[in-house]
Amino acid sequence: MCTHFVVLVIAAAATLGLSSAQDRADLTGVWKLNVDQTTTASQGAATDRPSYGDRRVPLGGGPAGMGGVGHGPATAGGYSGGRADPEDLAKAREGLRLAMLTPERLTIVRKGNAYVVTDANGTSHTLTADGKTTSSEAGALTVETKSKWDGPVLVVERKFEGGVKSTDRYTVSGNPRRLVIASKVQSTKIPGDRERTFHRVYDLQ
Repeated sequence: MCTHFVVLVIAAAATLGLSSAQDRADLTGVWKLNVDQTTTASQGAATDRPSYGDRRVPLGGGPAGMGGVGHGPATAGGYSGGRADPEDLAKAREGLRLAMLTPERLTIVRKGNAYVVTDANGTSHTLTADGKTTSSEAGALTVETKSKWDGPVLVVERKFEGGVKSTDRYTVSGNPRRLVIASKVQSTKIPGDRERTFHRVYDLQ
């Protein structure tokens, strides 16, 4: 009787695990940015606009690059008149730029429990959905990344050197499939900086 009960528990757990895995979004494919559906990043009364491809789009009067968004002089982002260390501010601005990159195309391939994400420039990073923190290099900064599943949503948390934190939620829905990456980004080093929210939308090619 006891053995039979244990077998039933194991079978139920296996079924639940299989069901959970089946509910997870299929992120694989070649995805093209839908510019019309992709939103800007709001920060209180200010608006930070992600840039596309390799174009440089101003943010608070400053330049951006590599298809992302960057901050300009110390009057941008709400830290005018602050006494933060210039090197810390430079790292924070670079972290914001990296966190808000909006590639025109993404290629996502699954390898076991991980996804390899490659942009149009050939730059790749790996998201391993095991809830463990990994360290890597992003541009000139070190970034810690933790990925895990929240039901059908892949949640990716990143902490950039320089005090920038971001959370990206990857979801796929519709027929044909559409990838939406909903993001929150904030710097802890820039005085007065507030959370930015935006989402990138990609259509399956």
